[in-house]
Amino acid sequence: MTETFFLSIMVTGFVVAFAHAAIPTHWLPFVLAGRGQRWSKAKTLMVVALCGSGHVLFTTLLGALVVWLGIETSKWTGNVFPWIAGSALILFGLYYIVRQMRGGGHGHHHFGGSHSHGTHDHGSHDHGGHDHASETKRIDTGHGVLLLEVFEDGVPPRFRVRSAVASALPRAAALTIETLRPGGARQIFSFADRDGFLESLEEIPEPHEFTARIGLSHGDHAHHHEVFFEEHQHTAAPRPTAIGGKAAIIKTDGAVIASLFTLLTFSPCEGFLPVYLSGISYGWMGFVLLSAVLAVATVAGMVVFTWLTMSGMERLRLEFLERYESGILGALILFLGVGIIFFGF
Repeated sequence: MTETFFLSIMVTGFVVAFAHAAIPTHWLPFVLAGRGQRWSKAKTLMVVALCGSGHVLFTTLLGALVVWLGIETSKWTGNVFPWIAGSALILFGLYYIVRQMRGGGHGHHHFGGSHSHGTHDHGSHDHGGHDHASETKRIDTGHGVLLLEVFEDGVPPRFRVRSAVASALPRAAALTIETLRPGGARQIFSFADRDGFLESLEEIPEPHEFTARIGLSHGDHAHHHEVFFEEHQHTAAPRPTAIGGKAAIIKTDGAVIASLFTLLTFSPCEGFLPVYLSGISYGWMGFVLLSAVLAVATVAGMVVFTWLTMSGMERLRLEFLERYESGILGALILFLGVGIIFFGF
């Protein structure tokens, strides 16, 4: 029974880690960075694996702390420890489930780039010698259809949001947009009411290549949607061929990789820590096996979703996972807690 239960812990851990790796913030930045830096597919996937390893390492270090504290605590709690650990996991699981029921644990993600349902306004604007096409993204919020664009016709570039149905335009205070650029830089935009549309208060820096995460508040919860914006250049910029130009590109690549590594490393897979807690009774050998599961599931998930997106599958439908992430995680943690109390002795 003990070996069977540990196997169930490993399977649960794999599901938790792989699902966590499927969250867009764990692979979208690499897709954008690869496009922006003109990396080959192989190089992009190598960078994904490298940064995923940092993500795993930091989570493993936190897991080692959890296991060490658990082992030390179990020395004086004795047979009571499984009940303490199991009860803690059950409470964690219930917390995530309640958060899901309250609408705080879901989001909706729609992936853009070439995944644009709207029209393209090919008005020409001069930005350092490049002509840009303004894209209009069509977003079905479930409460209406919004049209999002980067407007820069004779004015500094800002986001503008219109509604396909005038009455469905949200309140300005209920709308935010967060941009995520290839190097990991983020910026949040707030909005103001204009004549028939909403406009961002902040200007959009160049270049206009990023993922835009749209947040819409509804009562005590929020819906989220994601779209790609890409630079559309009618006159391609020449690639540096001199030695100095090549060195500059290498330096830029290094900075981008360092930013991505830092972004992923210091955002650990917190959902895996309860998995480590559930395996404390199996000692350090259990910790090593669970860490291997974490590494394989995380890196594999990040590489797979990056590869699928780069291969043209930009309409990945992960809404179910995104929407019910907290509920799924809560159910898995609850399962582990019940297992520890009734089957983990």
